[in-house]
Amino acid sequence: MKLLEKIIFLLRRPKVIIVTNNGKELTRATICQVLEKYFKKDKDFLIFDSDLIDPLDFDKFKFLIKHSSLPVLVATHTGEIPQDKILFAGNTEKTIKIRELVISLPFRGFLVLNTDDETVKDLKINNSLTFGLSEKADIQASDIKVNGGTNFKIIYKGNIVPIWLGKIADKEQIYATLAAVSVGAIFGLNLVETSQALKNFRTSDIISNT
Repeated sequence: MKLLEKIIFLLRRPKVIIVTNNGKELTRATICQVLEKYFKKDKDFLIFDSDLIDPLDFDKFKFLIKHSSLPVLVATHTGEIPQDKILFAGNTEKTIKIRELVISLPFRGFLVLNTDDETVKDLKINNSLTFGLSEKADIQASDIKVNGGTNFKIIYKGNIVPIWLGKIADKEQIYATLAAVSVGAIFGLNLVETSQALKNFRTSDIISNT
């Protein structure tokens, strides 16, 4: 980051979301779909997706995480998503850089992670919010049904709210939706507000705009 960019960021200290791992672009788009209904992108929050390979990007993200008023690191999944089971695992090497960012998270920061991926689950810290199809997830999707679109229930802290996506969604999209619900909760949105933001959600309508 250039010096002027750093100064502007330090003066504003917006919320920052960094999304990494497989499906990061889709997850970022879905998070934007939720947050942009209630917050202004680039003013209230900044959001990035990255594989964390570029050293310059990595250094930039460490700076943003350290100085943001609310840094959120979203770790999706490293492994291939199986269709016939809930739990799976990926390559541990893909989490090395993520661990470095996790260590950089200040006390006010949050780690959002896919607990169905055993490799990602190992990143969990005290200030984590987990999502997945497993009952052990903080934010869980259940009763998934496909009928001209995809609908399922979101369960969080004993509350249950239906989600309707305006297309037939695969597990990748469901995980992206759960990640968006998680970030929304961190930003103070309730499940009803998030559900409204995702009503008739179509991935193709928004990816090009994020």
